Amino acid sequence: MDGIIIFIDVVFLVGAIFSIYWQSQIEIRATYRISALIFAGIVGAWLMITPVDRLPYIFMVAEFVTLTIMNGVGGIGNKKIILSGFYSGVLDYSQIVHVTLIPIQLPGRNERVAVIFNTNRPQQIELNFKRSYKEIEKFLEDKLSKDVQVEIGQV
Repeated sequence: MDGIIIFIDVVFLVGAIFSIYWQSQIEIRATYRISALIFAGIVGAWLMITPVDRLPYIFMVAEFVTLTIMNGVGGIGNKKIILSGFYSGVLDYSQIVHVTLIPIQLPGRNERVAVIFNTNRPQQIELNFKRSYKEIEKFLEDKLSKDVQVEIGQV
């Protein structure tokens, strides 16, 4: 049993290294997904309910909670878009076929924009930013191919 847990420990460690590398490439950081923090707390508490004295299991739980907290970070990088959430990863600019920028104006708050990336697979990815839509649009102009349509939506 310890062999399986050690294997999972190694997989989580590789995932953490992958996340650290791509998160270091972020140039425009998206709003942190609080759901990752909530999920990490719930699952971490659930995994630690029973006392365990096996070190590989303790490492596995610690790596899982850390990795889940790290996966709340996303944004727009120089080479790729870094996705946030439980199934986080990276999205190459060449896979994007359409972008929708939705400016959000809330009374008494800074400008925000929700960005929806449509990929060549039937998939939509959404990231939220505490920036103006014009700033995001200008940054994406250099990264996206000329075939990608950028649309300004409304709430």
